[in-house]
Amino acid sequence: MILKTKIALAVLVFFFSAYFTMDYFRVENKNEAKTKTPYTLNPEDKLLLQDGDIIMRKGGGYVSGVINDMFNTGYQLSHCGMVLRNGDSLQVIHTVSSELSNVDGVQTEGIDKFVSESVRNTIVVVRYKSDSTTRSQIAMAAKAYLTQRKEFDHKFDLADTTEFYCTELIHYSFMDVFKRDMFSERLLTDHPNFLSLQAFLDSTKFDVVLAHQKKVIEE
Repeated sequence: MILKTKIALAVLVFFFSAYFTMDYFRVENKNEAKTKTPYTLNPEDKLLLQDGDIIMRKGGGYVSGVINDMFNTGYQLSHCGMVLRNGDSLQVIHTVSSELSNVDGVQTEGIDKFVSESVRNTIVVVRYKSDSTTRSQIAMAAKAYLTQRKEFDHKFDLADTTEFYCTELIHYSFMDVFKRDMFSERLLTDHPNFLSLQAFLDSTKFDVVLAHQKKVIEE
């Protein structure tokens, strides 16, 4: 199992390197672009979202498939961000490469754009089990990284804080508020410097508040 995970991580880094040089990998949602109706959240879904919620999706590109297959989350997922709510305004703060965006690294975009770049019906939103004030503080901590212009972390190294990949941004936002590692379970695995999306599906820490896909329960 340890060897399998190490190989999977090595494959992931390799494919991300190829991702920035081959046109085949450049469009995460190339299949979604062919659909007539964009994938969006309905008004009832949007009312459920709160400041500091973690929103996850699966992209349509090859690399997204590699990420999804690497870890058994029970869902189809490859990317995440954090919801920023200001009244009726909903944005997502996340980090992606300049190959997928006009900005490299930490950035914000409207909720509709974030969702439209997902494979249809793959959005899952979770909420940390705490009060709304604490969750808003986590969201504010994430927003603070916008001014630091953190670039995208192609090495997927959680120990290096000069660049962030998607779960890394959320990890350090939590750490800034709680002053300790909130996802230390990974330290017991063979990939202590990589934080998978599985960390945000821990039912002792998070509640699922919105899921456009059913979780697959493996026997």
